[in-house]
Amino acid sequence: WAGMVFVVSFSSCLDVAAISMDMGESLDTNNELMTVGISNFVSGLAGGFTGSYIFSQTIFTYRTNCRSRWIGVIVAFTFILVVISPVNFLEVT
Repeated sequence: WAGMVFVVSFSSCLDVAAISMDMGESLDTNNELMTVGISNFVSGLAGGFTGSYIFSQTIFTYRTNCRSRWIGVIVAFTFILVVISPVNFLEVT
């Protein structure tokens, strides 16, 4: 349990630092990590898994000048469709 907390905390710190470096802007690290912590706490209460930033999505949307929050909604909707789909996307044919 403690190991998982350490790994998620450490990786979240690295994600925030990497995003800040790529953007060339200073981020409010405390606010970013508090958001991740609260999300992980609520996820744990609901029986979910811990999580962190989707680093590649953040960098991709920043580099393509997408500033809309709809990107996150589209990604979440796509993930839900993949999870509830009867198709096994990992199956190798």
